[in-house]
Amino acid sequence: PTGRGTIDDPDVAQGRPFGLGTQPPATPLPDAGGGRGGANNQPPLEARPRVLLRFAAQDQLLVSGLLDGGADIANQPVAVDVPLQKGHIVVFASNPIYRGETIGSYFMVFNSILSFDNLGAGRK
Repeated sequence: PTGRGTIDDPDVAQGRPFGLGTQPPATPLPDAGGGRGGANNQPPLEARPRVLLRFAAQDQLLVSGLLDGGADIANQPVAVDVPLQKGHIVVFASNPIYRGETIGSYFMVFNSILSFDNLGAGRK
């Protein structure tokens, strides 16, 4: 659920068809590792997602009027790099360019765009 709107409003995420993801896929999804998975059919190390940035521990989070439920986000990933075929997908826990409230996080997006050809740097 998105938590948007009032009790009478339908809970529909913007830009997604209603009911998307409520039914299992008709065919099994392909193995992320291209069939080269190891134990328990895990993808190889170079194909696994990696956490780029995490929220701080709960006692280090800035407590303000806008933070409710800090324990829920403490030590959780903020940005994750997911290799996909010849490229990468960078996933963010929040919308880093939402209005003017997160100006400090704009650079996470800019860095991802400008460093698109080096996102695998430092990967073990």
